[in-house]
Amino acid sequence: MIDKEWDGGWRNMRAEAECLCEYIKRRFWGLESSAQYGIYYDATADILWDIHQVLRHQLWLDRPDDDKSTITVDAGKAMRVGNEPLIEIKKINNER
Repeated sequence: MIDKEWDGGWRNMRAEAECLCEYIKRRFWGLESSAQYGIYYDATADILWDIHQVLRHQLWLDRPDDDKSTITVDAGKAMRVGNEPLIEIKKINNER
């Protein structure tokens, strides 16, 4: 389920995605990674929250089955908060 060139596995991919989300939070809102003003605080932030939820859920889906035994917040499907439709994740096959 993960590109063969990605040697870090889903755990490293999740860590990288979290770093990117923290960067966006810091860059565009000047917030520390732990800052939370809640949903409906900012329309653009709500859309980014929706994107974050979809990515987080997909990363949970991509986990090995034996690692899904604990139900966590990322196990639930994203529920739209922002004023845009939820993103769709499409997996592509890079094999030639």
